[in-house]
Amino acid sequence: MMLMIATALLAAVLYGAGAAVEQRQAAAAPESSAGRPRLLLRLVRQPLWLLGMVAQVGGFAAHAVALRSGSLANVQLLVAMELVVAVVIVRIWSGHPLSRGSWAAALTVVVAIAAFLAVTSSGHDHAHPVGHPDHVAAAALGAAAAGIAALAAAVVGLRATGRGRAVLLAVAAGLADSCSAVVTMAFSHVVSHGPAALFTSWAVYALIVVGLGNVLLTQTAYQTGRPMVTLPIIAVVAPVASVAIGIGLLGETPQIGVAGAVAAGLAVLVACVALAYLARSAPHPEPRNPQPRSPEPRVPGPRAPEPLARELAADSARDPVAVLSGAAPSR
Repeated sequence: MMLMIATALLAAVLYGAGAAVEQRQAAAAPESSAGRPRLLLRLVRQPLWLLGMVAQVGGFAAHAVALRSGSLANVQLLVAMELVVAVVIVRIWSGHPLSRGSWAAALTVVVAIAAFLAVTSSGHDHAHPVGHPDHVAAAALGAAAAGIAALAAAVVGLRATGRGRAVLLAVAAGLADSCSAVVTMAFSHVVSHGPAALFTSWAVYALIVVGLGNVLLTQTAYQTGRPMVTLPIIAVVAPVASVAIGIGLLGETPQIGVAGAVAAGLAVLVACVALAYLARSAPHPEPRNPQPRSPEPRVPGPRAPEPLARELAADSARDPVAVLSGAAPSR
């Protein structure tokens, strides 16, 4: 039990720290690279971003150890604290304290995620055993559905501006996370069949494509510079979409009854309300390259000495036609 708690909390800290570091580096990238592979090519040259990726890999390893020694509900409840860790680091870096209302909303999101996972993971009836051809086909269909939805949200998000852009791109990143989870699940069963199966399974090649796409969409969401919008939305969309795929396509029917279904729906509703509050209270991002206001344009040319300027002004008052024509004043 202690090993599960320790490794799950370690995973939360590493996940949250990695997300905060990656968000900070991605937000500094030019907007012209959003959604393009050159965004990743730019980020991999940043040592701090690579450090964030190392933290994410370490979090994945700790998460795997926790899942081997504890139940899914308990582990996910603790790992959901990654959102709080990421928010704390982001606020420390920004130098702007978080309001009590925003803190309450962030904690509400965490509690709602934990409650949703606790309810929906309380035992499952599988329509088809794992590894069955129907289950494999359903996994492929679920991954494709999540991937297409993520791509659609990304396309619309890249055309939007402001908070709408951040929300849509975060939704796309969360859907990409759920797509990766489904493909990873299929890949884990392929590995159990030996090395020969690796070259003939769709899951191996899909994992490479989906993994790169997931990283790209996540960094594009971070690039909007609105961590108080993107981080919570990704944290909610990923598990909710994964559970929806499991129930709707993989036949993982949770044994929760009517009361459990109502509790799960209520948890999602509470999370959405808290997300809406965070999105509205999130500060505007600072401009990427603030430019100082340019002074009023001046007409080029030498400046006349002060006595001569007064004399010309007096002459223009007496003979404006001569001044306009450029003739010298008569003496």
